[in-house]
Amino acid sequence: MKRWRPLLLRLLFALAAAYAFLITGLSYIYTQHLLYPACPASPTERAGFESVTLTTSDGLKLDGWWRPPQNGAVILLLGGLGSNRDAMLAEAEVLTSHGYGVLTLDYRHCAGETVTVGYDEIMELSAMRDFALSQPETEWLGVLGFSVGGATAIRGTARMPEIRAVIAEGNYANFYDELTAAYAPPLSVQWQVQRLVVFFFRLGSGVHPREISPVDDLPAIAPRPALLIHGGLEAKRTRAQQQYQSASSPEDADASLWIVPNAGHGAYRTLHPAEYDARIVAFFDQAKGK
Repeated sequence: MKRWRPLLLRLLFALAAAYAFLITGLSYIYTQHLLYPACPASPTERAGFESVTLTTSDGLKLDGWWRPPQNGAVILLLGGLGSNRDAMLAEAEVLTSHGYGVLTLDYRHCAGETVTVGYDEIMELSAMRDFALSQPETEWLGVLGFSVGGATAIRGTARMPEIRAVIAEGNYANFYDELTAAYAPPLSVQWQVQRLVVFFFRLGSGVHPREISPVDDLPAIAPRPALLIHGGLEAKRTRAQQQYQSASSPEDADASLWIVPNAGHGAYRTLHPAEYDARIVAFFDQAKGK
């Protein structure tokens, strides 16, 4: 038995090393896809829109689509993770049919930069704000964002008083909580993977996921109107009710919540197109009239 002990110890060490390498490697690969998603191809021309190139405060040149308003109001549109300037064109068509101007923009990953899921992306929103306000037709600004775009819209609006109303769809409440949302017993494989993803995200982005916290930014939007949209199938994970309570906490807050029945992430308009279109237009119409 004694002569087999060194071999057994080496085998156990090799298995432990292989296990550590496997979960570390898988966590690293997942985080790399999160930090560096591919940028979808976009046409150079699109009927009804002008192609524009904006420069962010950190020097990134990003392409967008612009259509000036007929009613003096412009809505800035922000898509989800890994999207580009084409992501919110369906919403753009709804809004432009009611006289709104729209502006979309590529995210920073389209310029080869690291995604920070709503932290640095407020520089994209800032560039959009500056461009829209520089146009002679613009008198009023709103923003509509989905998922990461919703988080960016909330964080940006809280810091940009020029944005007068916000719709945020399907955004997480806090990114650390999003990464660790699925319950995992301490030290289990899933628990270890979650913590490794947090570690690699922080290492790659320079931002701790806890710092990306729309639920903490929502009170700063008041008294400006905010509409939160979440699917019924995702509302628990996204903590929709808690976000609504946070948005409603100031006495002068004007916040509302629509939990879309039976909808998963991003299926709001797919399942309820007429109601979705009517709600977003009515929200901006009412906000603009204040």
